[in-house]
Amino acid sequence: MKKKEILRRFAPLLAGAFFFCSAFFLPCVEEAPVCAVSAAAAEAWRVPRGVTVDGVPVGGMSVRKAEGLLRGLTEAKNPVLTVHTPAGDFEFSGAQIGFSDNFAALLSRAEKNGRYDGKVTYFLKGMEGQAEYICANNRLSALDAEVHFSSEGFSYEAERQGVACDEKRLLREIGESLAAGPQQDGEGVFRFPAVSLSTRPLAPKKTLSEVKKGTKKISSFETYFNTDDKARSGNIALAASRIDGFTLRPGEEFSFNAVVGERTAENGFGTAKVIKDGEFIAGVGGGVCQVSTTLYNAAVLAGLKITARKPHSLAVHYVPPSRDAMVSSLSDFRFKNIRSYPVYLSAKVKGDGLFVTFYGVDEGYRYEIVSVTTGEIEPPEPIEKVGDYEGVIREGKAGIRSEAYLETYRYGKLVRREKLRTDSYAPIRGIVGVKREP
Repeated sequence: MKKKEILRRFAPLLAGAFFFCSAFFLPCVEEAPVCAVSAAAAEAWRVPRGVTVDGVPVGGMSVRKAEGLLRGLTEAKNPVLTVHTPAGDFEFSGAQIGFSDNFAALLSRAEKNGRYDGKVTYFLKGMEGQAEYICANNRLSALDAEVHFSSEGFSYEAERQGVACDEKRLLREIGESLAAGPQQDGEGVFRFPAVSLSTRPLAPKKTLSEVKKGTKKISSFETYFNTDDKARSGNIALAASRIDGFTLRPGEEFSFNAVVGERTAENGFGTAKVIKDGEFIAGVGGGVCQVSTTLYNAAVLAGLKITARKPHSLAVHYVPPSRDAMVSSLSDFRFKNIRSYPVYLSAKVKGDGLFVTFYGVDEGYRYEIVSVTTGEIEPPEPIEKVGDYEGVIREGKAGIRSEAYLETYRYGKLVRREKLRTDSYAPIRGIVGVKREP
């Protein structure tokens, strides 16, 4: 067999041996003579004359040179992948776009005057991470509308619609675009078919109009006091300011003593009349019970659950019997929010009035407290006080037995009437002055 014929028949095997060696044993070293020989053979082997790949004439070139030329032309295209998104376009090119080809295999089996089309497969390096980055720049969490409450009143934040990104679809469409290959545009730039990010809106759970429905006035109650009594008026204003702007969440319990704090001079309270052991005496924090009483009535009218309440030992002038709530260091007034929504508490002093208001969801209920006096408790005989004055120093006053009922109305119709409590208030013993004998 002639030498040329032997080379023609065994050249593909030689080239294949070279490429197999290149793939699995590179880099070649001096200790690998077979690899070195194969590489040298590949360098010497030339592509048959007249061969073109993708229209590029490579006939007569060494296989290595032809392969390098074709790969270099592919890299020179520097194709661009564009992803259109609501947040702007993302472009990938250069080192971000990788590819693999079949040039080696194609050239190893090329025949004289053959016309071949190479196969180039493109890929986006770190495609999963790039897709996540694109989505991260377009994804937006939906935000519910919010209400903020303080002593200044209500303020609101409107809801925000969110954006969801279809990352799986993005990965699929990037893959399809790369598989389609780049095409040269009018400006000479090779571009893959553009990809548009698929997004969908995410609706918030609470809108501004829905949030505002939870801030309707659901009850109010007011009492009045003598502004000439500066210490008592100051105590009322201070205690009211401590509870003003309070938010009570569903299931939470309000403690008057915990919120208002100790009635001490160090805590800002002054000395005024208080009731102790059936007598009016001077004490720090006098007047605070008017705040707890006003709050008690507003809480009952809001349909909240009273968990701790005690009456005064003596009837007070600012509410009917069985509608008061006494507080002290030993006695707290507490109530619980049994609703599924927050309630908001406002307590304002305006002129000679104390106004307590609850806000929340108006469920169509209205409450009324009915006070009923069921009897009197006769005062004991007056005490005689010997001195320079003769006559009545303090009138005796009968005590009171009373009951309170809660009437519940639903859209104006009475649906329930229940007893709230039964109380008794001690009588006030009179004092009579008797002149001292000379």
